[in-house]
Amino acid sequence: MNEAAPLTVLIYYQNEKRAEEVRSLVARRFPQLTVRAVSARGDAEALVEEADVIAGWGFPTDLLARARRLRWFHKFAAGVDDVVAAGTLPPQAVLTRTDGRVFGRRMAEYVIAYMLAHSQNVPRILRQQAERRWKPFLTTTLAGRTVGIAGLGDIGQEIVRRAAALDMRVLGWRRSAGDVPGVERMYAGREEFHEFRGQCDYVVVVLPLTDATRGLFDDTAFAAMRDGTYLINVGRGPVIQEQALLRALESGKLAGATLDVFDVEPLPEDHPFWRMENVIVTPHMSGPTVAEEVTAPFIENMERFLAGRPLLKQVDLQRGY
Repeated sequence: MNEAAPLTVLIYYQNEKRAEEVRSLVARRFPQLTVRAVSARGDAEALVEEADVIAGWGFPTDLLARARRLRWFHKFAAGVDDVVAAGTLPPQAVLTRTDGRVFGRRMAEYVIAYMLAHSQNVPRILRQQAERRWKPFLTTTLAGRTVGIAGLGDIGQEIVRRAAALDMRVLGWRRSAGDVPGVERMYAGREEFHEFRGQCDYVVVVLPLTDATRGLFDDTAFAAMRDGTYLINVGRGPVIQEQALLRALESGKLAGATLDVFDVEPLPEDHPFWRMENVIVTPHMSGPTVAEEVTAPFIENMERFLAGRPLLKQVDLQRGY
């Protein structure tokens, strides 16, 4: 790709240290580019009109309408619902996301950790320790239990591998049909969603947020689940209707939940989830963005971009992923 002037790449993270780490990695690999890092809206606003490429996490999406030179926007995350929903991406710009395999190992370990914490009743152990109370009790095992994974992309497939290694029965559900290694049975589409969720001891949500998935887990969905099902959400908060989930947890329909994503983040201090004994709240940390890990696929795509080749992990704006 021949350019009269160096391409300008704008790296954005609200964490200033993270922004500079990524900028340094990109600039080291592509010294011919102008690579700038910002971590505040005001700084991004001052530079957005000169950026040919923007990459980051948490970028103020309303500013994209002013990115007159933008040809490529990359998000250092697997989910791009904020960018898609904003509708401000210039028509000439391509949108890409980070390969889910970058986060897959960490997110799969997170899911397995909290399924084990539930089966071993770790919350009860911690309560008894705090009370200095010696009272043995019987725990369960994950082997032979059924886990249903809603969302079988790169991350979901990594969870499948880990769950199958623990001798769990693995079911899968997604928008379209197709076999996935390690999944005993795949379900697809709304017509098979009811049967899928009614067979699971554990339901793991790894779905992107789209018009089709928003509010998918509602009162009807929870009513169809087995009594005592345990829910883990590492996808997007609005995929689950929070009031419906609260009702299912308070009634005992669900045994409990581990939640890493929410409708509003940070989770408000007065939210009922904080004080529920059968809920574990984590601060959107299951798939951390480690600079070296998330930058590697961006650098690979930059090589393709400079060579005029198609970019990997392009997002279909109609589908939302």
